[in-house]
Amino acid sequence: MILPVRILMFLLMLTIAYFIFRWNNNNSKKKRWYALAIIFALSSFGALTDTPEARHQEAVESSKAESSSIKESKRKESISIEEDVKSSSLSEKKASSIKAKQSSAKSSESSSKKIPREYVSALIKGQEYADSMYMSKKAVYNQLTSDYGEKFSSDAANYAMANIKANWNKNALHKAKEYQEEQNMSPDAIYDQLTSDYGEQFTPDEANYAIQHLEK
Repeated sequence: MILPVRILMFLLMLTIAYFIFRWNNNNSKKKRWYALAIIFALSSFGALTDTPEARHQEAVESSKAESSSIKESKRKESISIEEDVKSSSLSEKKASSIKAKQSSAKSSESSSKKIPREYVSALIKGQEYADSMYMSKKAVYNQLTSDYGEKFSSDAANYAMANIKANWNKNALHKAKEYQEEQNMSPDAIYDQLTSDYGEQFTPDEANYAIQHLEK
């Protein structure tokens, strides 16, 4: 700020001096006095503008500009570091997700390889009995293990029963409707037939569900 003011004042003094010389063109003595006066004024102005306060002000402004530049540089550096950290975190998460999926796939594959073929066959047969013949859970198990049925081992049958996807309540209701519509049986007789060991072998809860949902 100080230097531009000095330049402007210097140009102003030169302009004034020019007009003074033009105005006093025929008086050389006055020219000398005016010249000395202008030189003195310029010197005084230079001394005034070059005070310790002015130098201090100039130093303060320079320090502010430098401080602002340093802050801006640090801000940009901080933003760059944050972006690097985010990018690194995303990469780590992605890599962790991929590893987890690979591990899960390997575990599933390994688990599938360990299941004996007999177990898989028992599961397929058991699912067919539950879906197409609407048998109870106990009836399916007995059919899988019976010497007059599928003759699977008890371990294979247990594996099948643990993995069959069936709604045993709905199977009981389907059987109850068959007895009601085809044989015109009473609710009590249907209940007995559903729960009998010589009949459908449903549980009491499953049989009650079926009776409650029959047509009245």
